[in-house]
Amino acid sequence: MYFGNITSVLSSDPQRAGKIAERLGKLHENAKVNIYYRRNGDYIRSVLVGTQYPEKVICLAEAVSMSSTVILNVPDSPKWTDGELGLLADSSGAKVIITSSLPEDKVRKVFKGIGIENAEIVQEVNDIPEGEERDRGFVYVDKAFNVKGVGTVVTGFSFTQVELHEKLTAVPVNKEVEVKTIQVLDEDQKGVKGGVRIGFSLRNAKEEDMKDAYSLVKNAPLLKEFEAEVVTYPWAQVQEGNYHVVGGGVAVTSTLKVGGGTAQVSLSSPLPKVERYLLLNVNVKQGKPRVLGYLKPKS
Repeated sequence: MYFGNITSVLSSDPQRAGKIAERLGKLHENAKVNIYYRRNGDYIRSVLVGTQYPEKVICLAEAVSMSSTVILNVPDSPKWTDGELGLLADSSGAKVIITSSLPEDKVRKVFKGIGIENAEIVQEVNDIPEGEERDRGFVYVDKAFNVKGVGTVVTGFSFTQVELHEKLTAVPVNKEVEVKTIQVLDEDQKGVKGGVRIGFSLRNAKEEDMKDAYSLVKNAPLLKEFEAEVVTYPWAQVQEGNYHVVGGGVAVTSTLKVGGGTAQVSLSSPLPKVERYLLLNVNVKQGKPRVLGYLKPKS
């Protein structure tokens, strides 16, 4: 049964991000987030590279929110975008590896005062240790389409073990579906573990319903109205208002009421519960960080 882990590469230089990813895998899917794979036995490494930054930060945040490792490239002449990418890596809670040809003290100075100030710094990343993504109780879905003779098919990443004929709940459409077939790297499987790029054909699922779905939930609690610890950067202004909340590969709009380090959060659509959600404001003036911090749901 295949298992794997997910790594995101962040760089203000798209070509540099691609070169880093090519050291770790082979490009298989080319879209707003490019996906690279490398297989070793039952282990599959997936590497994600966003292609729309800096114009759009949301798709990059979605990729980072799925990753257990983030590789952050710092160029010889850092700009505001490199600082923003550092905040994105820092707020993710993932293991961060910084690549740079700059002296170590200069790199640490760029990120002084935030967690990744003490991150590992290397010139190149040639490998990521094998591992399996932690079981979060859901499957992230990014595409849904109809295949003649097969029916409705979804693709995404598994964050829990799934086997044939297992029943999952599609979110936010709140519909129970059955996993009819499982494919990994175009091969049929009886099951799959966490951290793997998957294709499921589904029973009891219409294409038009699944096009709105972003998660298939096994046993993860769903959050829509909740209280959270809000952790923000010193220069970030988080007041009552509307923000983007990102977790498990999905960004939704939200309304926050903030006071005393706590936020009352109301999401536009429910999300599977994760340890932390990235908090973004995409409407700030250009040159100011869109990454404000993160939310930690209270149990």
